[in-house]
Amino acid sequence: MLLRLLVLSALSVGAGAAPPDTGAPTTVRYRVDQTLSQEVDPSAMGGTRQTLTFTTSSFVTVTIADSAGGRSVHVVMDSVKGDSATPIPKPVLDSAKGSAFHGFLDGQGKLDGLEPVSESGAGARVQGLLADFFPWVRAGLKAGQRWSDTTARKTGQGTDSVTVRRVTRYATAPGRHPKARQAVQVTSDFTSSVGGTQTTPSGPAKIEGTGTGSGTYYVTPDGRYLGGDWRQRSELKVTGSFAPKPLPITVAQTIKVTVLT
Repeated sequence: MLLRLLVLSALSVGAGAAPPDTGAPTTVRYRVDQTLSQEVDPSAMGGTRQTLTFTTSSFVTVTIADSAGGRSVHVVMDSVKGDSATPIPKPVLDSAKGSAFHGFLDGQGKLDGLEPVSESGAGARVQGLLADFFPWVRAGLKAGQRWSDTTARKTGQGTDSVTVRRVTRYATAPGRHPKARQAVQVTSDFTSSVGGTQTTPSGPAKIEGTGTGSGTYYVTPDGRYLGGDWRQRSELKVTGSFAPKPLPITVAQTIKVTVLT
């Protein structure tokens, strides 16, 4: 159970995004394919390594509209499927269909997270699958630009919360994409730190560690996000009454986002 809980925590890392600068609401559908591998190494305590690898495919509809001081973001989970190893049970994934999430883009195009619109348990269980769905996207990008961004995202509350701090660097270059004759290719790489606590059936757990990642995605001149690919890896340590010595956990994740409409 501890293994599965930590998998879901590792997914809960947000990023910034900006919509096409058209002034009118825009609606776009995306497919998000993710593969996550996790290894727990209790060998220092005489245990054997535990590994878990699973994949999910999600289809989402995103609507972005003008709002006071920025733009609102509304995401609906159209469907989500996992393979036989996915720790979220299939009935929960099926019941997540129609779950809605809301976020807000400030005037600089930075997304302030995505939160479930309702208190639906199914929506909360799949919220982590939307993490890292949107990269930093804005209208007017040109080849040769560079910038960086620092974020701190907290999931959960009180003694059951994890904070991920991330510094991401971006660079643009000319690019080609099947969905647009003109596009800008954006490359990104980041470093992160993870810290927090989590409630488990074996007692409270303290989580800390670091991570790295990189990716490439495409943006049209008017700011339309055309999808991309990312890879990230985290090296974590967990401590608690159930682990007299720090428990190393390695998490590797790949994400592919494809624009459908």
